[in-house]
Amino acid sequence: MKNWKKLLACLLVGLMVLTVFTACDASVGAPMEPQRSTADSAEALCDKIGKDYSKELSDKAYTIANWVVSSSVSCKVYPNKPELYRYDNVDDVAKTYLKQGSYAYAFDSMGIGKGIGGGMGANDFTPGFGIKCDDLDANGTSDITFVLPKDDRVTETMKSAAVGKKKLGVAYVVKDGVSYAVVLFG
Repeated sequence: MKNWKKLLACLLVGLMVLTVFTACDASVGAPMEPQRSTADSAEALCDKIGKDYSKELSDKAYTIANWVVSSSVSCKVYPNKPELYRYDNVDDVAKTYLKQGSYAYAFDSMGIGKGIGGGMGANDFTPGFGIKCDDLDANGTSDITFVLPKDDRVTETMKSAAVGKKKLGVAYVVKDGVSYAVVLFG
């Protein structure tokens, strides 16, 4: 009986070792996660766009990245497209703020940042990622889509958001080992 217990213990240990080695790449099948930037990780983007790095804007970008990953079922990456799409609903108040360019108020209204420091703060930034908002439906809500580009890309949305701005903040959403940039300009 003792020999059977020892054999069973050895088999279990062997099985656990095999399990560890079958998933060596932690990014495959890993859940989506937000990732903070540092001045070094954002340097290439700052150089490409000609802006200075801002930790404060990067913290706000990280808050948005946290919101994006909070509902990974609302996120989609389409084949042959270099973006991550995050879908949600937005009410008339948030939509009005978006149209006015009051992004901090709009994001607060959407619940972005609530519970993480109390919100997005002052309306002193412009998103460098795409935001698409449909017309209001009968329920008084609209579909909204955040379009986050892959980390190594400079998009037209970024270029137009950067006009007249001096600083850049960035954080990332990592999905299946690919980083998507949440860029803010201020």
